[in-house]
Amino acid sequence: MNNQKIGEVGAGNGSKSKASVNARKIATKTGEAGAPKAGSAKNSARVSSAKPAGKSKKDQLIALLSKPNGARISVIVGKLAWQAHTVRAALSGLRKQGFEITTSKSPKTGETVYTILPRSESDASVSGEVQA
Repeated sequence: MNNQKIGEVGAGNGSKSKASVNARKIATKTGEAGAPKAGSAKNSARVSSAKPAGKSKKDQLIALLSKPNGARISVIVGKLAWQAHTVRAALSGLRKQGFEITTSKSPKTGETVYTILPRSESDASVSGEVQA
C-alpha cells in the first residue's frame, strides 16, 4: 500500500496530487495565481478592440441607397455579405425609422433598385416630435 499523504507529490513519477490540482482550480476561479481578473488591463484591452473602427452595416446600407441611382439588391447583397431577405428586412427597418425608400426596376436587368430619398429639414424635425 502507498504511504503517501494526500497533499504530497508522487515520488519521482511526475504525478500531481489531487490537492495541488484542486488548489489550482480554485485559484483560477477566484482570479488568483496569475489568472486575469474581470477588470484587468488584459481583459479591458480585448473588450475595447472588439468593435471594428469602420462604419456599421446600417451606415453602409444608407450610403449605398443614397447614391443618385440607388442600388440594386444584388449590389447590396455583395457589398454587405447579406442574403436578399436580410436586405429586405433591413430596408423595412429603415422605413420604420422614418426613411423614405423607393423601389424601381432596372431597365437592363429587371432587378429591383432601391433608393433612399433625402430627408428634408422639416421632415427630420417632425419625425422626432410626438404628435398629439
